[in-house]
Amino acid sequence: MGKRFMDISIVIRCRDEEENIGRSLQEIFAQEIDIPYEVVLVDSGSTDRTLEIAGQYPVRIFRIPPEAFSFGYALNYGIGKAEGGIIVNISAHCIPADRNWLSELVKPIREGRADAVYGRQVPVGGVNPFEEVSLQKHFPDEEKIDGRVPFSNANCAFVRKMWDEVKFDESISSWEDYLWYLLRKNRFVFRYIPNARVSHSHPFSISRIARTAYIDGQAFRYIKDACDFDVLQDIPSLAGKLRYAMNDVSHHARFFFQKGYLKYVLAVPFVRLCSYFNYWRGYRNPLQDSPAVGLRVNVDE
Repeated sequence: MGKRFMDISIVIRCRDEEENIGRSLQEIFAQEIDIPYEVVLVDSGSTDRTLEIAGQYPVRIFRIPPEAFSFGYALNYGIGKAEGGIIVNISAHCIPADRNWLSELVKPIREGRADAVYGRQVPVGGVNPFEEVSLQKHFPDEEKIDGRVPFSNANCAFVRKMWDEVKFDESISSWEDYLWYLLRKNRFVFRYIPNARVSHSHPFSISRIARTAYIDGQAFRYIKDACDFDVLQDIPSLAGKLRYAMNDVSHHARFFFQKGYLKYVLAVPFVRLCSYFNYWRGYRNPLQDSPAVGLRVNVDE
């Protein structure tokens, strides 16, 4: 990998993001970097002021019908419209932390030290304490290698060649970035860049946690069927799974005590059980129309 000088395309997928899209775009267009970049926004049926606000910025806006939406399809559609040699994906509700976010994110690619990178996601304190635990675990303030979240489309960049060869899966319910990583990791270099920070939080609600856990369970069942890679086998025994769950509950409770989120402490067992139960429901109910059923993809190619 030699030094690379490419234009950048920033791809944003959104729907009903009027509370965040203005702040996100304001920070994106305030970035300090010495190469040009464009912003491509793919909207999947906003009914609020998202598109009105986005239209105040020099953004290329494209629309897809909500019934056609999947995370993979929206990204593939946007990247297909993009013109840059480096693709940057950022969620509409992610806000760059400073004006060096973009330059830090693409620096390893431009210097030839990586083909794909993903940056740190910093939770907004107090918005969703359960999400804070997850984000601080998976996106630390120091460099890391691999892990349960080895790549994330919420804040990432990669050379377009990677996508030209293999698109994001459009049928998987979520974790399309993880599946793409599994298919690409042995041919390309991935790096975590903690200095490329964005704020990223979703409001706390039990229904959101249940829904997210369910589609995550479906996604990991899809990955198992497509790649013969089963994340649940990280802890094969029932006793091991129970120990993991108890340690997880204990970790959440300690974190909430340390942060002063006392009103959430008693809810920890219920919320985590809700998450585990709905994940299992999703895992046991795979997408029946999925092309992954009966398909095997060699992740070691």
